[in-house]
Amino acid sequence: MVRAPSPTLSAALLGGFAVLLSGLLSTGCSGSASAAPTPVASGEAPVRVRLAPVVTEEVARPVRASGTLAGKQEVRLSTKVGGVVQAVSADEGQKVKRGQVLAALDLSEIGPLVAQAREAREKAARDLERVKGLHSQQVATLAQLQDATTGYEVADAAWRAASFNQRQATVLAPSDGRILKRMVEPGEVVSPGQPLFFFASTDGGWVVRVGLADRDVVRVKEGDPAEVTLDAYPGRTFRARISEVASAATPGVGTAEVELALDVRPSPGSEAPRLLSGLSAKAVVTPSERQAVQLVPVEALLEGDGEVASVFTLDGDGRTARRQRVRVAFLSGADGRAALSEGPGGGARVITDGVAFLRDGQAVAVVEAPSTEPTSRR
Repeated sequence: MVRAPSPTLSAALLGGFAVLLSGLLSTGCSGSASAAPTPVASGEAPVRVRLAPVVTEEVARPVRASGTLAGKQEVRLSTKVGGVVQAVSADEGQKVKRGQVLAALDLSEIGPLVAQAREAREKAARDLERVKGLHSQQVATLAQLQDATTGYEVADAAWRAASFNQRQATVLAPSDGRILKRMVEPGEVVSPGQPLFFFASTDGGWVVRVGLADRDVVRVKEGDPAEVTLDAYPGRTFRARISEVASAATPGVGTAEVELALDVRPSPGSEAPRLLSGLSAKAVVTPSERQAVQLVPVEALLEGDGEVASVFTLDGDGRTARRQRVRVAFLSGADGRAALSEGPGGGARVITDGVAFLRDGQAVAVVEAPSTEPTSRR
């Protein structure tokens, strides 16, 4: 038997389940689900059709989003003080170890300031010791001892601040990681806090950050599983879990950022992927929240308008097709089924093959689905 072609609606839906339902169900047909039944012409041959049951299940409506890959800990490294860059010892893409020197400023200006603060501290310490001795002999007053003590403490604080600034003139790797971007060259004059390197730590692993609309972000929570695909590795799927959910929407965008912790452990017999910060990623999150829906094959849908579509069911006589309006909640790309929030009800059967040639009240002849079992050879 020749299989009847599926409607234009079904082909579009099967080609891309991640597209909005309104675009997928638009067929441009002029028919309506509420149209009056069309009388069947006398002697008209019934249309041969196949049926599929309507199954009621509690399923999780998937959340689809796009985002970018990034290191969990990505920081801009800079110096606290300004000055002339004396040396740069790290390049873009280079792996570095914790504590490794990445760049250093010329200490010709900072060094003398530290030496000056150190000498002032030593002088204040000598003055304090001398006043203590005089005070013990009742030669110096208590006020003089207190002044000498204050002078030493002030000099000591100035020395510690100068020493701290001197240490901050050298940029060290905060942990094991990789230099994502180098933004400085030797001889340049940099200001305090100016970024010199963009650094990604390997301690926190990789994450995918996506923006979810308000209706989707309220359905997910930390720990929900997800599947991530990268454009750089077509056909490969990475497991992930939600690690963070923003508590506020991004200003001016209207979406809330959700972070997915990526599992990049290589499978047996394969190599670990080479990942780069900024790679494009697509994610499908499976929320823990479930809802009861009616599931039908997606090829049973036709004449969609937004969330509203139509299906054909078999009348009680078993020989007549009846059009019924349904409301589509979402599409399941994994098994090629549509989830209906309003439909014919569990236990009913919808017409799949032959639906493109039907009209309300059309006479039909039900054909059993071909057997999938292999034919035995004689």
